[in-house]
Amino acid sequence: MNFIVLIKQVPDVSNIPEEAWDREKGTLRRNMLDNVLNPLDFHAITFACQLREKFGDESGKVICLTMGPPMAKEVLLDGIARGADEAILLTDRAFSGADTIATAYSLAQCIRKVEREIFNGNREYIIITGMQSVDGDTAQVPPQVAEVLGMEQIAYAQSFDFDKRLVVKRIGPHGMESIVPKRYPVLITTTACTEPLYRSFHGMRGAREKTFHQWSAADIQVDQDKIGLKGSRTQVYRIFSPSEERKKECCFPKSVDELIDLIEQKYKQGPVAVQGKVGQVYAIGDKKPSYHGELWVYIEQWKGHVAPVSYELLAKARELAVPLKEKVGAVLVGHQISGIAKEMIARGADKVYVVDDPQLEYFLPMPYKKAVSSLVIQHKPQIMLFGATPLGRELAPRVASSSNAGLTADCTKLEIEDFIKGKVEMIAILKQTRPALGGNIMATIMTKDCDTQMATVRPGVLKANEPDPARTGEIIPFNIQITADDIRTEVIARESLVEKASLAHADIIISGGRGLGTKSSYDKFIRPLAAAFGEMFPGKVEIGASRMAVEDGFVPHEHQVGQTGTTVQPKLYIAFGISGAVQHISGMQQAEIIVVINKDPDARMFNYADLGMVSDFQTVIPQMIEAVKRRKKS
Repeated sequence: MNFIVLIKQVPDVSNIPEEAWDREKGTLRRNMLDNVLNPLDFHAITFACQLREKFGDESGKVICLTMGPPMAKEVLLDGIARGADEAILLTDRAFSGADTIATAYSLAQCIRKVEREIFNGNREYIIITGMQSVDGDTAQVPPQVAEVLGMEQIAYAQSFDFDKRLVVKRIGPHGMESIVPKRYPVLITTTACTEPLYRSFHGMRGAREKTFHQWSAADIQVDQDKIGLKGSRTQVYRIFSPSEERKKECCFPKSVDELIDLIEQKYKQGPVAVQGKVGQVYAIGDKKPSYHGELWVYIEQWKGHVAPVSYELLAKARELAVPLKEKVGAVLVGHQISGIAKEMIARGADKVYVVDDPQLEYFLPMPYKKAVSSLVIQHKPQIMLFGATPLGRELAPRVASSSNAGLTADCTKLEIEDFIKGKVEMIAILKQTRPALGGNIMATIMTKDCDTQMATVRPGVLKANEPDPARTGEIIPFNIQITADDIRTEVIARESLVEKASLAHADIIISGGRGLGTKSSYDKFIRPLAAAFGEMFPGKVEIGASRMAVEDGFVPHEHQVGQTGTTVQPKLYIAFGISGAVQHISGMQQAEIIVVINKDPDARMFNYADLGMVSDFQTVIPQMIEAVKRRKKS
């Protein structure tokens, strides 16, 4: 068994110097950032080396592959020093400007060459990648590579067992799954699943003596129309820094008792209407739109229970459809799901396309992709939205790749707008805005040269509409043949997880950051305060954390608030020891009431707070718990 590890050189987004920002243009000078090996790729290399050992094939190779400029050779040497046998640098100016679709095609062509010339036609190999890269955070390239190569993928792998056959343990959409590949090759994406192999001085010295290939676009026999900017289906047309404007005037109570009084008053009062800027409503007039067709939403469901993000997307599709004067469609895939269809109409759909098949009872990427792509290819909606959930991140990239669509991940804003620049004129297109570089910049993206504009949106970013039982619509069955060739993995065990944190739909979130110091401090202070607030206030209470706190092991990732975690809009958000990284603020600033406690008076979080205290959490939290208890007794 051979192994190909896809790795990437990325800018160090954890250390962005002030001089790297061009404040006038609102852009980031990437050439001023340090470049490093993508952190999750450490785990992919380790996973591959451990698999090679378990398979026990002495002739099996681990090959690291990256696409990038000549200086990306450094991360390949890093990969070899950690245990890989060979490395391939795919470099050519023709690749520049590539989006995920064009990147996946180029990598797939390179993998085909590896199979032919290095593996001598042997198809017993596994492609392994990190879950995503920290610069783009899209997680789209791995499933799109798998789609171009026509192979199954196993995403979010945490570990594996090997006893005559490979069993991959992964985080599934609804719990842990143990999956067996029925055939090879297969692509596996890893989470931060194991202690990564470290490079040694001896390993670095020996790395330069290992086999190193450098291939160009011509070497891998690409179609020039499918690579680089020309082959891309999406294009960034604006990059800007997140707003630095002071969002609120923060009130600083003089005591903890006064703080609790104000929190209670504001919580009972509810949201206050604020007179803001009135956005211009798009009107197409007599212009001819660049895209035509319905606006679709993929409805994510599990045993008849619809994911809340699907309702949020239906509301947004309904809004976007008004200026376009088009109908909204809902795509429903699974088994015994016809009962859900009427609910989708009540939530905003004009048409519900239902694909019901016994083999679609459980999610598998290839059969679900076949069902959705077949619908998209036949009906050609102009817009299709997916939730940026684990399932959506597996499915949407493959659907986009196979159905002539462009895809933008993790959008925070979707608008209909014209784009006119020089000779380029696009009318009534979907303007897609998303964070990048770990939330340090924002990018506005448009789809080009495609039939369908696709986007994923994180749960909690949008608001769902209340159901309207009086709405009427059309339910359209869609039949598709799922064959044995479509089922290329076997799930041999499923284990439902203990109910995970549901930050996106919490009423109150008590969050802690790295400023708390240790996991024991987090457990000692944050959890009891959350319990106290749960007894005093109506609504669902959850604990949250910053990315740094999660990386330090205070709590699992499902508690992470921010663009790289969960975007939240609770009634009350209280933050302790969180300084205010852009990606964290962009994920919680829509909370109705924001309370910040930090010993640093200059902490950026105060700029977004309604209430604040400059104090140490060890002093304030016990006083808050006592104050809450006194009010409960009275």
